[in-house]
Amino acid sequence: MLIFGPKQPGNDIDVYLEPLIDDLKVLWEGVHGVYDASRNEYFTLRAALFWTINDFPAYGNLSGSIVKGYNACPICVEKTLPKRLKHSQKLIYLRHRRWKERYHPYRRQRAAFDNQQEYETALVPLTGEEVLKRMEK
Repeated sequence: MLIFGPKQPGNDIDVYLEPLIDDLKVLWEGVHGVYDASRNEYFTLRAALFWTINDFPAYGNLSGSIVKGYNACPICVEKTLPKRLKHSQKLIYLRHRRWKERYHPYRRQRAAFDNQQEYETALVPLTGEEVLKRMEK
């Protein structure tokens, strides 16, 4: 489903997704009496949604994560450490090199990035329990 135009539903996305969720619940429980012509038999059809493809702002709306401002990375959250550009005042995020292997050449390249080498290691993604605790706050 595509929602065109300058206005996005934001937190009201559940209104748009409710019919899809209802259909997915029905398919998860199974639709009885579906005919398989190749085997000449009836079976129960079940289905599940494995993933969605969307841009980063839509990811924030669907997951309830913060994807703007100082804590824009849903994995790093308070350890995002953005930098504000002097003239445009935009926030930029340069800490992405910490996800490279420890001795990757990009970690040592100072001039191509922010004139600093990257020594920190990648953060561990949150567990399901940690995500649940954050959502309950």
